[in-house]
Amino acid sequence: MSSSTSTQYLSPESACRTSPQQVKQLRPKPLLLKILRAAGAQGETFTLKELVHYLGEYISKKQLYDKKQQHMVYCGGDQLGDLLGCESFSVNDPRPVYEMLKRNVTSVTVTVTAE
Repeated sequence: MSSSTSTQYLSPESACRTSPQQVKQLRPKPLLLKILRAAGAQGETFTLKELVHYLGEYISKKQLYDKKQQHMVYCGGDQLGDLLGCESFSVNDPRPVYEMLKRNVTSVTVTVTAE
C-alpha cells in the first residue's frame, strides 16, 4: 500500500534549499476578523484550517454550543449569528459556516521565501 502525500509547509530542514513558494491564504473581512481575534487569532491572513479552528475556539470560549447536544451551536444574538445569518446550526452540517466564509474572506497568495 503506497501513500502519496504532498507537503504544503516548509520544514526547517528544507527551508534553506527551497525556492520562494506561493501559499494560498484567506483574508477575513473586518467583522469576521474581530471574531477570530476574540478567539486568539493574530495576523491578517489565515488558511481555511486556521479559520475553522479559531471559529471553534470562539464557539467554545463564548459557550455557544448546547451543553447536552454539543453538535448544536446557538449563535442568535451573537455577532457570529449576524455573520452566519442564522440563529443556530449543527456542526454535523457545517454548510452555513462555509457559506459565511465564502462571503467574508478574500483569497490572497502569499509568497514564502527561505531566509
